[in-house]
Amino acid sequence: MKIKSLYVCAVMVLFCWGCKKDKNTPDYPEGSNEQINTWILDSLRKYYYWSDALPKKAVLGQAPLSFFNSIRNAEDRFSWLYLPSDASTFAISSRALYGFDYAIIEEPRTHQVYAVIKSVLKGSPAERYGLKRGDCIRKINGIAWTKDRLTAMEKEMLSGRAAQLTLAKYRDGVFYEDRELNILAGLTPYAQPAISQILENGGKKIGYLYLDDFSAGTVNALLPIFSQFKSAGVSELLLDLRYNSGGEVSEAAALCAMIPTGITAQSPFITYKGNKNGGSRNESIGAAATYGHLIDFNALQQRNLGLSRVFILATAATASAAELMINNLKPYIQLKVIGERTLGKDEASFLIDDQRKPKKVAWEMYPIIYKLFNANGQGGYHHGIPPDLQVDEFAELPLLPFGDLNDPLLKTALNQIGLEKSTAKTSLSPPTIMTIAGKSLNSISKTLILSDTHQDKAAGSLVFTHR
Repeated sequence: MKIKSLYVCAVMVLFCWGCKKDKNTPDYPEGSNEQINTWILDSLRKYYYWSDALPKKAVLGQAPLSFFNSIRNAEDRFSWLYLPSDASTFAISSRALYGFDYAIIEEPRTHQVYAVIKSVLKGSPAERYGLKRGDCIRKINGIAWTKDRLTAMEKEMLSGRAAQLTLAKYRDGVFYEDRELNILAGLTPYAQPAISQILENGGKKIGYLYLDDFSAGTVNALLPIFSQFKSAGVSELLLDLRYNSGGEVSEAAALCAMIPTGITAQSPFITYKGNKNGGSRNESIGAAATYGHLIDFNALQQRNLGLSRVFILATAATASAAELMINNLKPYIQLKVIGERTLGKDEASFLIDDQRKPKKVAWEMYPIIYKLFNANGQGGYHHGIPPDLQVDEFAELPLLPFGDLNDPLLKTALNQIGLEKSTAKTSLSPPTIMTIAGKSLNSISKTLILSDTHQDKAAGSLVFTHR
């Protein structure tokens, strides 16, 4: 089961028991599987995108999770059901416990298996214990990673509130064990603030922005960054969404509003297409960005960069609202995607729970409600958005800090712009460690990626809409 979103989502909680009960429906005991599953099925019949394909009759005696999965449409990869009071109905992750994400790779020459840390969240135990992007983990609690016990190793890391990590370094084409670290889990959710900087190339100013998600409040934190971009005269923008698993439609729309030339509050932005109950609805960028009156569209327009093109860095962990941003910017700006094909979530959801008083069903769900389309009616990217330039960030190790000019994805984007080696930089808050030129990366060909927690996170995320 996918992990429950930690976002404080600005979503509309809809009433799912508004219709009168069928006279022929049995009065099942409260808390029974039959009663819970009847609520699930009735709710899906009203809101689910594939409601017409739901069974006329269903086996209601199953456990709720089994029942939900048994009636879910074959095309539905992302709807999920959970019980807030039962941790077994959603996943635990290294990100939640320790504050880092990683990929498991097989080194092609020795065939040894390592966990490569891809990101470390601010304020997390991982940061406090000194872990950094690019560090490698060879062992968990003294047990080495191997291809045949990936799941067991991940459970070993997540089974308690502490873990012993045997770290490894990669240097001159060789991995070697470095040190042991005993790390304790934390108690609070962690986040990754935006990382930004301005590069200067022959008088041209280039803005770089790494964004981890589109959780509520994201754009308010971006306003000072875009003020600096605008006052500096940024004429090129590199958006690093490589691990952005999505979030709120409103946050993605607000960021879009600050990028291309010619955007107004009335510019068409998104079309939601639902079932026969939901129908098809269009929304302007102004309406989408300012839902809930959390931000003033004038504040976005004042920081609009008026750009004619944008470069977006993406991977298979780029999903949901991040993909929506790529697709929905296309009608307004020349857009080039660099990296890998994205995950493929062209769908949106909102929270459905039992609003009766007193509540009779404690389960909650995020079913797929809408398919999403841009102002030109383009959508259908359920197989992912392909890159214009394909680049594998694992082609060169170690992984470098976000914003390092030698990072394969960023370096490719800067080559498209024509960045000169004499580039100077101006760092914005929070600062980034940069390597400008002259660093030779160690190259690994055909590195095999066995698993990736960023992709797991992306698979469990959704586009959250207020509709």
